[in-house]
Amino acid sequence: YVDFLFEVVEPENPGIYHTLSVTDNGWATLYLGFNSRIPENVEVYAVTDVNENNWLNLTQVTGVLPANTGVLVKAAEGNYDFAYTTESATLEGNKLSGALFDKNVEEDAYVLANVDGNIGFYPVEKLGGVFLCYANRAYLPASALTAEQQNSVGFRFDFATTAIEEVKGENGAEAIYDLQGRRIDEITEPGIYIVNGVKVLVK
Repeated sequence: YVDFLFEVVEPENPGIYHTLSVTDNGWATLYLGFNSRIPENVEVYAVTDVNENNWLNLTQVTGVLPANTGVLVKAAEGNYDFAYTTESATLEGNKLSGALFDKNVEEDAYVLANVDGNIGFYPVEKLGGVFLCYANRAYLPASALTAEQQNSVGFRFDFATTAIEEVKGENGAEAIYDLQGRRIDEITEPGIYIVNGVKVLVK
């Protein structure tokens, strides 16, 4: 017989992606099982805190969306492809959870909804002690909130205190983005830029 030796080489771009549909509300949630590049003209936010008025403080994620991370997506109505990337990234302090597959969730939670024209997270009705979280969707678990916060009828988004935080790759390279979320190699003109997660004004 003849032995064959095969070397398995992982492709740099295996063509894995997830298409997210955003409605005319302009918001959606997302939860993926792989690191992905954030598409152009799309803003991605983690929920990092709840302020004293029970509004959610949002932290923008730019560049790479880490795997198994629940986020809010803001974009014009349409379909957006989040493509797999080999780049590594981490994000700490995010309060959102999610599901890779349709999953019954037993704990109390809040889901993205439009109530009287107000987009936010509102209590989800549980049937039989659970609610169904659809695949690749995110939710706000009650366990991420204080007992007092859990008495709220809903949580809207506070952009007045939004921080912009770059999710930096593990290679440690300096990452520079303009305010449109586009990565650039160097700063060549005055303006506001995000350099390794810090907002910098260049005169």
